[in-house]
Amino acid sequence: MPEKKMNKHSGRCICGRVKFTVDIDEIPRVYNCHCLDCRKAFGGMITIIDLRDGALKIEKQNLGIFTQLGGSGNEIKNYFCKTCTAPIFRYVSLWKRNYLFAGLLDNIDFIKNAKNIFYKDSHFPFMKIEEEELTI
Repeated sequence: MPEKKMNKHSGRCICGRVKFTVDIDEIPRVYNCHCLDCRKAFGGMITIIDLRDGALKIEKQNLGIFTQLGGSGNEIKNYFCKTCTAPIFRYVSLWKRNYLFAGLLDNIDFIKNAKNIFYKDSHFPFMKIEEEELTI
């Protein structure tokens, strides 16, 4: 089986103290997450990119961390800039995956679509969301 092609992208937080590069699949796994945890943390759904292990290259000295229990009862580790408090990425222990907040990338033109996840009981009622199969 051929190895998946990865593309290197860069990004940063609002103040620029946290900069990173990340290797993202040529066809990335992008989600609009509507779960209660994201809605409470960000005021609405958030677009995230599912990362492969070791894909994110980041200097951690300017990162803070906040650990919470998610709706599943499993830990979610939230990494953010210590200066501007912009969220950078999350580690969701239930899925054993890191998710990068897509809006931090310098260029988002390569993101062509995203699947809506965890929206049945949590999305705003004015949003029209078509049924999709969950594949995380």
